[in-house]
Amino acid sequence: MVLILLIFNLYYVDQPYLSTPGHGEFDIQLRFGPGGEMLGFFNIGVWDRFGFGISYGASNLIGAGNPDFYELPGVQVKIVAIEQGFVVPQVLFGFDNQGYGGYDSTRYVIMSKGLYCQIGKTFFGPNIEFVPSFGINYCFEEDNRFDMFFGMKTQFGTSTALMIDYSPNLKDDFDQNKGYLNISLRFIFYEELFFEFALRDLLDNSPDDLQLNRMIRFGYKQSF
Repeated sequence: MVLILLIFNLYYVDQPYLSTPGHGEFDIQLRFGPGGEMLGFFNIGVWDRFGFGISYGASNLIGAGNPDFYELPGVQVKIVAIEQGFVVPQVLFGFDNQGYGGYDSTRYVIMSKGLYCQIGKTFFGPNIEFVPSFGINYCFEEDNRFDMFFGMKTQFGTSTALMIDYSPNLKDDFDQNKGYLNISLRFIFYEELFFEFALRDLLDNSPDDLQLNRMIRFGYKQSF
């Protein structure tokens, strides 16, 4: 068995990243967020342009009180419709029903993307890589709604990456009408492991007890 060890990005911070795992590649991630939230993700590249994953977790899993396990696991599907070229950007279609925070039988505190279309391109420079993208999505939680999201990855060499993403979170009565702005710093080890620290909701858009919160994430990737 030949192992190819590379890091795969599933999300910028909260918003979907512009890629799918390659054929036979698999990725495991653990995410720890505010309110004792813990989420596990497993993704695999079924084909080079098609990835499938599942996720599951709970809020209040770490700390006092009873954990609030999510009713259903999350599902992540990504299909690259158009691969990027010298001029042509990459176009990706996806589905993701994993949201963040507590779940009340109709929605997560931060709702999932649902169905989405994403467009972006990877730019390379001397020892640096930029991956900007823009997407639109239709969420099926609560009353259903359209939204949009943006992401930017700036990777320095093979060991460090800066992630920034934003979603205006349109027509959500839970928030302050400012949108969700997040930033994180990712440290990559041996091209197969990463540790990430994020500051989320920099615009104080969440309910009061979740504003300007922190998140950490661990990831591991291999292929077979």
